[in-house]
Amino acid sequence: MTAPFASFGNLSIDDLVFVDGTTQWAVPGGNAVYAALGMAVWGERPSVVAPFGPDYPIAKLEDRLDLSHCPQIPLTLRDWGLYEEDGSRQFIFRSATRNWDDFSPRAMDVRVGIGAAHLAPLPWERHVDLVGALRAAGTTLLSIDLDDRKLAGVSLDAVARLMASVDLFLPSRQDGRAIFPDLSPADTVRRLRDLSPDTPLIALKCGADGCVAHATGSRDLIELPAFPIAAVDATGAGDTFCGGTLIGYARTRDPVQALLHGAVSASFCVESVGCTGLLEGTPAMAEGRLLQFRNDVAHLAA
Repeated sequence: MTAPFASFGNLSIDDLVFVDGTTQWAVPGGNAVYAALGMAVWGERPSVVAPFGPDYPIAKLEDRLDLSHCPQIPLTLRDWGLYEEDGSRQFIFRSATRNWDDFSPRAMDVRVGIGAAHLAPLPWERHVDLVGALRAAGTTLLSIDLDDRKLAGVSLDAVARLMASVDLFLPSRQDGRAIFPDLSPADTVRRLRDLSPDTPLIALKCGADGCVAHATGSRDLIELPAFPIAAVDATGAGDTFCGGTLIGYARTRDPVQALLHGAVSASFCVESVGCTGLLEGTPAMAEGRLLQFRNDVAHLAA
């Protein structure tokens, strides 16, 4: 039986090189894993659908995720994670795994029984096919995050169609700039809302600046700060935010509560390098941070 929550995307093995010359080798990564761990901190054991090979370090994930529905391939997507002095980082596919599409799930990988699914950044065609297959299989709640690398070449009509086909549209600020290069985050969300009036929730992730969002039918934008925590590494934070937001929306159907869940999930991600903080997070810890954050945000609003 497929888990009621699922994450579609990539699994990767990350070889990390830090500013001081230290390294971490064979760190379990991938946008699908981070999104699923963003769900798992709330007590779920989501299914991951992403191709991987026998070289992937499954044991390091401590059985927090269901990987039984992942397509098996000879070699896992592998990359270099290079960290810079200014805090930025870049991930470069290693030479044997540079054809990203070969490491992405396809419509044939969709199974019946998934109630809610998140689609992490993937090639555009894979997103379109997966949304159609998931809806046909009975999935009732869909969230999606985009990939900005070729997004500038996608027409606004195509963006609008994809937005209309999902429930939670959760692009990054980089994605927003690829679609609308010269707009502020707030104006980007307004233009995205013009493209798709009926998508229940649109949220533009802005990293350490939190997010700017809009719920359909509302007169006002939602501006939510990031959870107040000392950040060590932001790798995967956007993906974990999406996973938490999906859980929050599925449980409450309240856009603000969904975003609060997303920010709490991301807080576990950024407090350590790799997946460590997420693997150490528990539902009790997540609920405690949620209560704290609700109070903080209410105080800011007042």
